Amino acid sequence: MEKDRVRWAPPTTGMGQRSTGANRSKGASGCFRGGAAIALVVMAFAGCSGADAVIPTEEDPVIRISAPEGADGIDEAEQSGALPISPTTIAVTTYEGSGELVHPDVAFFPRGWWGVRYWFSATPYPGGDSGKENPSIFNGAVAGEMNLPAGATNPLGLPEVNSYLSDPDISYDPDRSELRMYYRQTVPLADQIYLTKSANGVTWSKRQLVLSAGRYALISPAVVREGTGKWRMWTVNAVGAGCRISSELLVPQQRRSSDGISWGDAEPVTLKIPGRVPWHWDVQYVRAKGEYWSMIAAYPDGTNCSQTALYFARSTDGSNWSVSPAPLLRAGDYYPIRDLVYRSTFRYHEGSDAVSVWFSGARMEEGAFHYGVALARYPMDELLRRVSGSAVGTQERGNMERPSRELRAARAAFIANFP
Repeated sequence: MEKDRVRWAPPTTGMGQRSTGANRSKGASGCFRGGAAIALVVMAFAGCSGADAVIPTEEDPVIRISAPEGADGIDEAEQSGALPISPTTIAVTTYEGSGELVHPDVAFFPRGWWGVRYWFSATPYPGGDSGKENPSIFNGAVAGEMNLPAGATNPLGLPEVNSYLSDPDISYDPDRSELRMYYRQTVPLADQIYLTKSANGVTWSKRQLVLSAGRYALISPAVVREGTGKWRMWTVNAVGAGCRISSELLVPQQRRSSDGISWGDAEPVTLKIPGRVPWHWDVQYVRAKGEYWSMIAAYPDGTNCSQTALYFARSTDGSNWSVSPAPLLRAGDYYPIRDLVYRSTFRYHEGSDAVSVWFSGARMEEGAFHYGVALARYPMDELLRRVSGSAVGTQERGNMERPSRELRAARAAFIANFP
């Protein structure tokens, strides 16, 4: 989509709130909005602050993102002594109507950006339909919300003929005060990484091709701005086998850039999970700890990506990784995403020494996987206890060692239809 004109308004404090008329803006040709809501599982709660955005549209003179009264000045999850939150549910509206969401990534602003603290990229994936897996933008005044931003239109991109989109990753560039969303397009013979940018989270630039390699060579890009003139991208290279690749053949890689647009050659990454294939990952630099952290969806060697669990990894340099011996969440641990735990995102809260994790995963119903998002907040010592292998499950655990005939059939269909 081409960027529209934006008029900046003075800063305010408090939670982001949308006024009337906010859902009537007209998007570019070929894009959609609206849809049905589905319950997503959430275990965290927070607040928001920031600036007013004033966005002209054809039907309304302005659309305002304003701040309600009575909001705290800083996010609750950042405050000392913040405790875990019991599961609650929220609803999300996806552009194609399913409400099924996968592959979240979060950009978090403790005091808000354009009136909102949480900004998410994600894709719908109803029943594993890659034709609907198009990058979308969501935000939330609190951690338990994923709303369509007032005035925005999803999806932010559509694939070319005979291709599909996937794996969005969101970053913030403070030098330009803009959000960046990277996402992958897979064409018959190549993987391509595209970039779209926004100065307000609502209007987004025309997409820009920033990287290209062989098919399945640029899986799950994770982008980190390390400082002015320093960007890094981690990907997974599964050329030749895709979702069925073995740990012996899969190659985790990284690339560097001075602007996040022109990327250097692939460099090696040392990352091993014994007996597992690291399939999708999210990477962040945690400045308070002086470490890079990652949440990695990995599946058992000899199987495929329909059987992933989520592992926690740390690195001092981003190149050599140490991975937890036990997963943070696996199939069967939490009922609403009981059959598959997929690519997830997280945020470390320095003020409370706690970690919020937005899981994505699926449950099998009526012969197909149906996707959703689950969010938990763990004190740091509790997270480390869980991934050390000393914790049983976060919730009830099913007998995943002996999957049902229906689940085996759903996994087989997933792989048969994997693009």
